[in-house]
Amino acid sequence: MAAEPETRMSEFEEPPAALASRMAAQFDVPPPVEPFDFPQRGNINIHTYRVVSGRGEGAREYLLQQINPRVFRRPARVMAAMTACIEAQRRGLSRRDPARTGPWEVIRLIPTRGGAPWLDADDLGGRSVWRLMERIPRAQTCRSLAELPPDADPLRVAREAGRAMALFGDLVADLDASALPTPLPGYRNPAVYYAQLDAVLRGARTPDECADLLPSEPDLRESTELHFLVHASPAEAARRRADPEVARAVDTALEHRAFAMTLLDDLAAGRLPRTAIHGDPKLDNILFDTGTGCAKAFVDLDTVMPHTWLVDWGDLVRSLANVAGERERDLDRVRVDRDVFAAIAAGFLDTSETVRDPAAEAGRMIDAIRIQTLELGVRFLADYLRGDSYCRLSATDAADLNRLRALVQFRLFARLGEEAEALRAVIAEYRGGGAPCGS
Repeated sequence: MAAEPETRMSEFEEPPAALASRMAAQFDVPPPVEPFDFPQRGNINIHTYRVVSGRGEGAREYLLQQINPRVFRRPARVMAAMTACIEAQRRGLSRRDPARTGPWEVIRLIPTRGGAPWLDADDLGGRSVWRLMERIPRAQTCRSLAELPPDADPLRVAREAGRAMALFGDLVADLDASALPTPLPGYRNPAVYYAQLDAVLRGARTPDECADLLPSEPDLRESTELHFLVHASPAEAARRRADPEVARAVDTALEHRAFAMTLLDDLAAGRLPRTAIHGDPKLDNILFDTGTGCAKAFVDLDTVMPHTWLVDWGDLVRSLANVAGERERDLDRVRVDRDVFAAIAAGFLDTSETVRDPAAEAGRMIDAIRIQTLELGVRFLADYLRGDSYCRLSATDAADLNRLRALVQFRLFARLGEEAEALRAVIAEYRGGGAPCGS
């Protein structure tokens, strides 16, 4: 979960259809070029369109996207990391047995008419970055295991999701993570999220009031400073802070601060290798082949970044194993589905060719799920307390949505702790073997 930006259109913005037509015409595809709305555009890159180029049998489909400037203030970094990830996947595919990769495809970027890999445009509101990608055919996605078609097998989908995560990691294994730019400074950094929570609990409303908590690196500070400050009115901030359930969540967050830093500390000490990760490995970022049901691609490569693969693993399991979802108001329904967990683990460990050290890395797999759950809970909690400045609410969202999201994650964190030993036993059953789709 990277961000959920505001989507309101100002009176000075260009109508979406005209904007899409003007931008699509800058790319090297045959005319005529016709854009259409794309409902599956997601939360981050809200300007996403399906583009049809050419006519008749020669017609091709593409996806046109603007890198959201409200979220990614340095879009060239996003595209540099995305391009490196695409090239690494292609190299990885060339070395692997096609029988084991199945129908996996890699996103293909279409250059501009001037030969650039993406479009750096002069838009009406300033500069903007756009990309055009060939649409992967015969592919579909789904938002959650609870929303699958009636004839779909949730455990098969969960296993394929685990397999996709492993395959992606294998394919980008030769990518020099140290050379990757960070598209979103502070993202996936629990030290930053806890510092923001500390500032909010202090009631900081100006940078001077939390100067000791702000990052010293200029780039990181610029990207995150806004979210160190309370934006709700004093009365509303006090009301939110006095909520007993919120207070218990704060206590839990602070109690487990050291645990939340475990992966970060291991990376800093060299106990874990730094690799390229996807950064947002939720189910609806995985494409599945419409014919075989096999995982076909990881999309939305905006948050490719250097970290440990355990972050991707942990977040994928966190998002899938709680089948109640992130907006469940009955917290008693929040639990860990062991069958779903076992399916993800089987798909991942039966496929991975790079995770081979159970004592060092695989031994952290259960901790990683709990850490990612705790980290997201802290993010939602701090955002609710400061006035929803990061995960902004739409007109149809409940006013307490971020409170609810936080409470769900803290309940899931507790459930994962209760289930930890049983889940470790599941991990111990698998040792990887390059299994093909459907095996």
